[in-house]
Amino acid sequence: MLAKIFATVATGIVLSVISGCGGACSSEIVSTVPSPSGSQTAVVSIGDCGGATTDFFGTVDVVSEDPRLAAKGLYGFAGRPEETGLRIYWDSDTELRISINSLAKARRFHPDGRASADLKVEYEFRKLDDGD
Repeated sequence: MLAKIFATVATGIVLSVISGCGGACSSEIVSTVPSPSGSQTAVVSIGDCGGATTDFFGTVDVVSEDPRLAAKGLYGFAGRPEETGLRIYWDSDTELRISINSLAKARRFHPDGRASADLKVEYEFRKLDDGD
């Protein structure tokens, strides 16, 4: 499972370089959230292309033992995950909820990043006073 997580992050780095970072980029897994059975893992990673004036960028991906439940780039953001109030919940092994409390740094909501409709993804916006 860890090899799949690192492969997913490596793919994200390559895509970031291709999409215009223009230099050497680094990426780091900042959190993982396993599904109830542990067969899927939501992976939050951030990348940095090294410039003093550039912001971090991040993504939420799902790594799974079942290729139908894998996903890439379900949510993209600028900065660090805490700047959007990012929280990730598994409601079941096939239902993922991505919750944020700020749209300022949200860059992409991409439910089509799923390999199939077997993985259900819900996006949720929380008010700042909802326990944040």
